[in-house]
Amino acid sequence: MTVLKVPDMSCQHCVARITKALEEEKLSFKVLLDSKTVELEGDEAAVQKAVAALDDIGYSSERA
Repeated sequence: MTVLKVPDMSCQHCVARITKALEEEKLSFKVLLDSKTVELEGDEAAVQKAVAALDDIGYSSERA
């Protein structure tokens, strides 16, 4: 599992946008608002898809 920090995630609306974007990429993940993180299952290609999807909707991310 890879954990991505998403510091700009601040509310349930953010969670919904992130969830939608990652579901569209068919990724296995869990969005955690309290810690402002996304727990991501998969290989490096999945991580890169997630980072790109987050960037596309305006959220920066980095590995925790």
